[in-house]
Amino acid sequence: MIRLLLGLCFTFSVAVSTAADDDGGFSLSGWREVVVTVASIEAHRTFFQEVGAWESRTPMADASDQMAFWGVPDVAAKEIVIANKGTETGMIRLVEVAGSHPQIRSNSQLWDTGGILDINIRVTDMETKFSQLQRRGWQAAGDPVRFTFGPFEVTEWITRGPDGLTFALIERHKPTLEGWPHLKDFSRAFNATQVVDDLETSLSFYRDVLGFKEYLSHSGASSGDGSNVLGLPKNLAREIVRDVWIGHPQGINEGSVELLAFRGVEGRDFSEQAVPPNLGMLALRFPVKGMDAFIRHLKQHDIPLSGGPALLDLKPYGEVRIIGVKAPNGSLLEFFEVD
Repeated sequence: MIRLLLGLCFTFSVAVSTAADDDGGFSLSGWREVVVTVASIEAHRTFFQEVGAWESRTPMADASDQMAFWGVPDVAAKEIVIANKGTETGMIRLVEVAGSHPQIRSNSQLWDTGGILDINIRVTDMETKFSQLQRRGWQAAGDPVRFTFGPFEVTEWITRGPDGLTFALIERHKPTLEGWPHLKDFSRAFNATQVVDDLETSLSFYRDVLGFKEYLSHSGASSGDGSNVLGLPKNLAREIVRDVWIGHPQGINEGSVELLAFRGVEGRDFSEQAVPPNLGMLALRFPVKGMDAFIRHLKQHDIPLSGGPALLDLKPYGEVRIIGVKAPNGSLLEFFEVD
């Protein structure tokens, strides 16, 4: 959600190293896909085809092995992967779970902690997308906001749709966006935001344990008239400091994780609800090389596994070895290695 708001101070730091244990035995990449548990695959697939010009990347498949990996083998499920045409990253795995289940971040505010808040998607015409999504019933804390941070001028809108699926839609105005040849209606997803109540604890996990490198960090409140995309009243937006840190195993903004903390704001915490088969943005999936070394590394840092190791036939990758880990704010991270 590279959001921020008129007048914030920030720094960029780009690195090209990978996380590794003491033996240098593993490496991580940015997340390849976000797993979204839904009540209806067809409704979401139709939406992404008609509004985002995305395509189905895999055929519909039974997801019983995946549900067993999550520890809920008694819930029937099926899955499909959808993606921006021409891209291999920033995909969404839709997992339709049978029965009635609550949303992970049910009726949440943007400052509520726990789980995954949103995923970032670029658009070229915010006015058109805003109109399309409004007609389809998507809601938000406010209308799109145009603002400047550093050298960038953007319009951003954070909107929530069925099953709690939430986007931070971003249109870049200046400088001209380059390197996105497949940006038509929706781009691939490229960043995912988590709202945390203890930024230092989350930083320690991502930076010190997983070895993420900083892409961007900034801290500050809104300036000017207090306009913001976070649903804060304008006067409070000029007072409430927001701390943001974006990191990635190689320090880039492609499959990155954004940590967002509000100073002096106490909301609800959805950490305990961020589990399957609850509906919403459930997990980020990261490719890893050297799974055994990575597991040893996690054990050395007293990070328990929430699932696995397990073998899954995970299309479109093939057979993978996969584990799950809980981030400090309750977000589910999964790491897979192609067999």
